[in-house]
Amino acid sequence: MAISIFDLEKRTNLKNETIKLHKYLSRTKFEDYNEYYGNFYRMANSCIELWPDRYTATNVNDFFDQYGISFEVQNFTNIECLYYLQFIMNFIIWIKKEYEKEPCNPYEPYYGYNEPNSFYNLLINNEQYFKTILENINHIAELCNYNIEEINDHYTFIKRDADVDSVLPILENEDDLRIALLEYNDFRIENNKEEKKIILKKIGDYLESRRKEFSSLNKSLTDDVFFMLNNFYIRHNNDKNIKFDTDEEYISWYDNLFMMMIQLIRTKNIKEIQNMLKEFKK
Repeated sequence: MAISIFDLEKRTNLKNETIKLHKYLSRTKFEDYNEYYGNFYRMANSCIELWPDRYTATNVNDFFDQYGISFEVQNFTNIECLYYLQFIMNFIIWIKKEYEKEPCNPYEPYYGYNEPNSFYNLLINNEQYFKTILENINHIAELCNYNIEEINDHYTFIKRDADVDSVLPILENEDDLRIALLEYNDFRIENNKEEKKIILKKIGDYLESRRKEFSSLNKSLTDDVFFMLNNFYIRHNNDKNIKFDTDEEYISWYDNLFMMMIQLIRTKNIKEIQNMLKEFKK
């Protein structure tokens, strides 16, 4: 059977894709805040002082320096590639949101109140480039097995997890819990023991308020989950806690606990399905 190049498996390397995007952003075609043309970074520098997330940065290099990241894309690690993509994505979305605060109809004459806001030309004249950039970042994320999610007003990369995805529909009215479950797989805390502890405690608080119900559905699993919450330096900090030699061991057990919590959350849903199935068994 004949096969075309479009049927072949796409080979994706995060660093190579990041470098490719960097080359695209380095071309002179972006209009900046002052209506001059340059590359993406000149455009970003022209308005970065208006960006609420800049902290003390006055240019792109400063922004990365704040986090101890040298702005040498060729030398980025995989985690630095994700931080870079996150910055580009959030900066463009910020420009779009600033424009949307006071959109202008280009087909109407300008009369004082109808004058475009300061981000009008910045968005309109770069819109196609921005569209390409965001599409490419979405493709990179997908091919590297990440979802892009908005958490705490910022977009970030969440490692895909079929188990997490399976319980999110069950928690439609539990926004805080849904965010906590997504945050746990955020690339930024993959190896951060303390941040994982905070999230596990949040999930534990949700389970605690429903402990009796979960225990009636699966007592053994419920007991194990709360044993780990209470004895692995998550809810309590005392000499009775189980001690591990390295942070890696704690993280490994925290990840195990996270999977067990997900299983416990969906226990109720599985029980409901089993009850419905009884009608067929009759």
